[in-house]
Amino acid sequence: MLATPPCPVHVVGKRVVNASGRTVYTDPGYQAVTHEIRCSGRTVWIMFHGGAASNQEAYVVVRSADGGRTFRLVSAESYFGVKAPHEFDSYSGPWTIAGPNDGYFVGSCPACGRGTVSLWVTHDGGRTFHRYAVPALTGYGATLRSVSVSGSTVTISAKGRTATIHA
Repeated sequence: MLATPPCPVHVVGKRVVNASGRTVYTDPGYQAVTHEIRCSGRTVWIMFHGGAASNQEAYVVVRSADGGRTFRLVSAESYFGVKAPHEFDSYSGPWTIAGPNDGYFVGSCPACGRGTVSLWVTHDGGRTFHRYAVPALTGYGATLRSVSVSGSTVTISAKGRTATIHA
């Protein structure tokens, strides 16, 4: 079995740093409390989390297709002043990638009705997204645990509930 190569970059606070220690991107958000990074070959996806206020979560998603040399802003919660091409929902949830171009992002909106959950899918590296409502998880946004992909089937699990979407 082949070992998965490590990500070509890592994150230090708000900065994305390459193997030689040079900053190659800085999160445009106010602050970065935590981050998540996923890699597939030379493709890098990073989600920065910056805290929450007023039923909104500060998050920023960026992507690099060239091994971390350059990054493109993909999504952000606009309430916090970062303008991005896409905005998933007021809160980000679990996410995963399936290869360099396919991303699956779960979002929730606790203030929307009884609390909606959505799946946002891209097959072109984040240029476009298709939104799928996930009514089976209405009200479960705060307990979202994971998202997994097998072919065109996406499974989202929350505490005590699971939903399957064909995307």
